[in-house]
Amino acid sequence: MDKMGTNMILKKCRLIFSILLLLTVFSTVNAQIENEIVSFVDSTELLVNNGRRLLLQHVQAKDYDKVTEIYDFLTEKSRTRNCVAFTYNEELFIAILTNNWNNFLTKAERFSEEIQISYCIPIRDQLLGSTLHLEVKNNVLQHLRNALTTDLTNEDKELMELYFHIIENGRDNFYGKKLKEFKKKYPQSRYNDFVNKYLPDPLFAFGMAFSMGATQIFPTGNLSNYFASSTTFNASMDFYFNKFLLGVQVNIGSLELKTPLLSQSTGYGYDFQKNDRFSYIDGGVLGGYTLLKNNWLQLTPFVLLGVTTLESNLYTDQNDSKLEFKISNSFTVGAGLRTEIKIINFNMKDRFYNVSMPSSINLRLDAGYNIPVKHNYTPAKGNILYARMALVWWFGNNF
Repeated sequence: MDKMGTNMILKKCRLIFSILLLLTVFSTVNAQIENEIVSFVDSTELLVNNGRRLLLQHVQAKDYDKVTEIYDFLTEKSRTRNCVAFTYNEELFIAILTNNWNNFLTKAERFSEEIQISYCIPIRDQLLGSTLHLEVKNNVLQHLRNALTTDLTNEDKELMELYFHIIENGRDNFYGKKLKEFKKKYPQSRYNDFVNKYLPDPLFAFGMAFSMGATQIFPTGNLSNYFASSTTFNASMDFYFNKFLLGVQVNIGSLELKTPLLSQSTGYGYDFQKNDRFSYIDGGVLGGYTLLKNNWLQLTPFVLLGVTTLESNLYTDQNDSKLEFKISNSFTVGAGLRTEIKIINFNMKDRFYNVSMPSSINLRLDAGYNIPVKHNYTPAKGNILYARMALVWWFGNNF
């Protein structure tokens, strides 16, 4: 074999060796990456998932000592990776079930920081969270007693009361009142982030109502010299926004003359006799503010802006207002007190949309005083005192 042939063989050997070396290195790198991936899954995803499942079993068995051990272990492991193995809600529930109040309060104090920490793995299962929530809710009073008997400050205890009230009752009116008191009492609270960003806002109460009933009219002043007390029909539509009332109401009926109204005194071409009836209509817009509201009683002072008409009805069918004799057809201002007593609660359900609306039937008792600002027949000038009773159908969460 000549020198040229030997060189060719050496070149081919070096090429084959290089290829084998590259394949070996590539295979080694792939194996290393594979081992890293397997190791990562084993040490993180598998560890967290299995740990959460094991913790769930011990929660269901009410073995809270074991729950504490598993929680502490997973927390320590996840801390080294700068991640968390539980949701924020789960952290709070576990602290409650294990009577670890210091941990609960630390989580509350550091709320903004805690929620910035990423999860070690995507937490897709909701079973652990829902089970923890149910365990806390089923024994909420005992958990609250446990918290209040520990060495906590008044601020700590009042925060716990707020939290447990939400767990047990949701956003009711009492919660809104307590939340407002807490913020007023502790304006610089170390739990401000937790209170303002985590706890729900007070319930915005809204209600709408329709009512029908009877109003007893009591003329006052000189008007009472001419007209007797009478019963009229009333109807209203009302809206409540938290404690504010906005409504529209109307009373329709007639008042009976107690004494004749002769043409020589009225200037009208007809003598009205005793027991003749005049049509009476008053209505307007009212607004009020609720001073007292509980589960069965509501008291709301109100003011009214409206119109009062008291006129003969001899020519009503002819629709000619010039033919009518008017005692009053005037803008009216008034004020009163509304009292509502709850009779029954029920839920009005829409089966098509599968939603329900809280509803109630109430008994309304109003007393008020209306002042017409002008009288067409001044000798009969007077105001109206009234008492109203009606059945009310409410729907909404206001009452």
